[in-house]
Amino acid sequence: MAHRIYETTTHDFDPVNKYIDEKARLRRTKSTWRYTKALALFLIAFGLFLILAAYAYHIFKKPHDRLITEDRIIKSEEKIKQNLNEEIISKNEKIKELEDKINTNPENQKLTEELEKIKKEKEELQNQIQNVVYNSEVTTWDKQTVGEFTITTGYSWNTVDELRYGEKHTTDWCYLRKSNTTVDYYYDNNANQDLQLNEMNITKSQAENNRKYCNN
Repeated sequence: MAHRIYETTTHDFDPVNKYIDEKARLRRTKSTWRYTKALALFLIAFGLFLILAAYAYHIFKKPHDRLITEDRIIKSEEKIKQNLNEEIISKNEKIKELEDKINTNPENQKLTEELEKIKKEKEELQNQIQNVVYNSEVTTWDKQTVGEFTITTGYSWNTVDELRYGEKHTTDWCYLRKSNTTVDYYYDNNANQDLQLNEMNITKSQAENNRKYCNN
């Protein structure tokens, strides 16, 4: 019986496999590089955004001098007089309130002293409104109404010329008033203001929550 002879052929695909593996590795490397580059660009863009946002916030929060142009001087003087008149009206309301209290309690010396003080302040305001000239001290107010509260920021210049030529105000202040009351809670005032808070029927914490509306 004759023996059969079987022939087999062996193919070496190692070079092909290595080539395929190398191509796959290159594709993975390129893909990783693309993701890395995209991430780097995103981080750079985000960093620039944060820098610009921080700069914008700095510009927004930076105190700016008030510049009053020549064509607004007359309007500024009218505004000054309007502000003074508003303050005089407020003083009249306070005087009327104190007089009513004194009528019911004439022996209260504290109320009498406060009444004299308010009258003197009113007289000073009346003198100011009659002498709004370039060499007199001037004051302006910015007011914001938030709910039942009015937050007033005051600015003072030594002369109208300082206001006229855009110089920075010499002093400023801010106070809170609740509607239907005539007392004021002053911010940055170390004096005891419990009387004012009781009159407005609010806590110190509630008053301080409105400090953010001060423009100074």
